[in-house]
Amino acid sequence: MVHRPRSTVVIAGVARESRVVTALGRRALSVQFRRAQLLMPTFVLPLMLLAVIASGTSAGRDLRDFPEVSSYLGFVVAGTLLQGALLSGLTSGMALANDIEGGFFDRLLAAPVRRSSLVFGRLAGTLGLAVLQMAWFLLVALLFGASYPGGVLGALGAAALAVITAVGIGGLAIAIAIRTGSMSLMQSIFPFVFVLLFTAPAFFPRDLLTPTLRDLSAYNPLTYVVEGARGLLQGDASLGDPWIGLAAAVGLAAFATALAVLALRDRARRT
Repeated sequence: MVHRPRSTVVIAGVARESRVVTALGRRALSVQFRRAQLLMPTFVLPLMLLAVIASGTSAGRDLRDFPEVSSYLGFVVAGTLLQGALLSGLTSGMALANDIEGGFFDRLLAAPVRRSSLVFGRLAGTLGLAVLQMAWFLLVALLFGASYPGGVLGALGAAALAVITAVGIGGLAIAIAIRTGSMSLMQSIFPFVFVLLFTAPAFFPRDLLTPTLRDLSAYNPLTYVVEGARGLLQGDASLGDPWIGLAAAVGLAAFATALAVLALRDRARRT
């Protein structure tokens, strides 16, 4: 009997699980592109809201305490990135709930792979979808007059913050989907996405929010993400600290992923 070095076994195991995650991520992404009811809202709704916000509240730029920015559209596009991240994460949970109801997920649980790989695979699909979303939003806003003084690096940094946030929201949605296994329940929490969005300064400076919203926003981790993305896009750290935004996004993603893995382990014990 030939004994392989432990390091070789570990590397082989990591490579195998990486292939599993990649395959599941590719499937998750392709399924979403085949289902217009899951895909269209994530690409269309944020742009519709951007158009409404940009046309309806642009006069707010003339307020005394509104920060100096190159363009109002460029200022509010950070909120569009955040909304896209929320919708991308939520649709991941909805797609997983659909797999659970259809029995596909139970077949995956019986496969000889690590349970955590099932979560990471789904999140890989969320990440891929979010990357496409952020590139689309930034490009469309640019074509309609937004400017990004932070340059290409600033735009890439803002997109990265939104993508990491999408993974975090996806982890929370996946945890709920695994616990409930209900597509209808996942659809019913859709409105609460907007509660998270509008208790963060997504489309207006925090200092100009009403006192109640301003107090609530301090406890919303998405506040620091959207402000960090805005600071990167505008090349102005006074609009938001990118490092604090990164810490909030990574912290949310790590916490949500842990919740999803724990939910999966509990479901696996019960099946």
